Amino acid sequence: MTYKQIKWLILTIPTIAVGIWEYIRHEYLLPYISMELGNWLTPLIVLGVTLTLLVHLFVIYEEIQEALKKEREENAVLQERERIARELHDGMAQTLFLCSVELESLREKHPDPSLNRVHQHLQQLHDDVRQAIASLKNPEHPAPFLLKDKLMHLFREFEIDTGVRISARFEMETGSLLTKEKVELYACIQEALTNVRKHARATWVQVSFEPFRQGWRCTVEDNGIGFEGDVFSYPDRYGMRIMQERVKSIGAGLQLTRQDGKTILTIQKGRENE
Repeated sequence: MTYKQIKWLILTIPTIAVGIWEYIRHEYLLPYISMELGNWLTPLIVLGVTLTLLVHLFVIYEEIQEALKKEREENAVLQERERIARELHDGMAQTLFLCSVELESLREKHPDPSLNRVHQHLQQLHDDVRQAIASLKNPEHPAPFLLKDKLMHLFREFEIDTGVRISARFEMETGSLLTKEKVELYACIQEALTNVRKHARATWVQVSFEPFRQGWRCTVEDNGIGFEGDVFSYPDRYGMRIMQERVKSIGAGLQLTRQDGKTILTIQKGRENE
């Protein structure tokens, strides 16, 4: 039922109900019901119609209004994200690319190890800006947020970009998660794959999602070169610290371990995390 149809029904149903009542009253009930009693019954019939039909229509009307309001808000957010992404692309991203080209030319003329380090940092900054632009153009929390579909799309893009194979295993439905849990978990997996692409030199990645102590557990494994020390304290790994905050915000636990030549990132939420 459309928005316009509901408005017309709300306007016309009371009139039609009164018209039908008056016709029946004068054609069939006049010998049995006095004019005074009939006049008293008319508002009661209108009230009955209102309670039985119009209240339901008003509920649908309010739901449509709320949906339209939410859609307008989401469109406004999407437009703002597009604007910011466009400004980043036209400004910072292009400037970083030009700086990278000029620095590459300078390295060819004047080989210097320090220039190599600067070039690496500049390239990483450029990659981060591109990732930010991609995230702005593809918002993390559309409605409804279908986590499994989003992840499978992310995995396909990762395989195309890197050539690294990803195997996914889902042993429980992701629909049982809260919306915030889905959003934060998606962002964490996205960050984990970014780290694999930048640092791990892996040839395969496995992502699994399974039940855990009346909650859930997600693991991201890869066969890359691993890490040394406390990766969360690395000065250039701010993404990992943001991941910690994301996991903490949903009351989950985060572990990063190295075992049997594999790096294993575990995010879990069960009774022990509550």
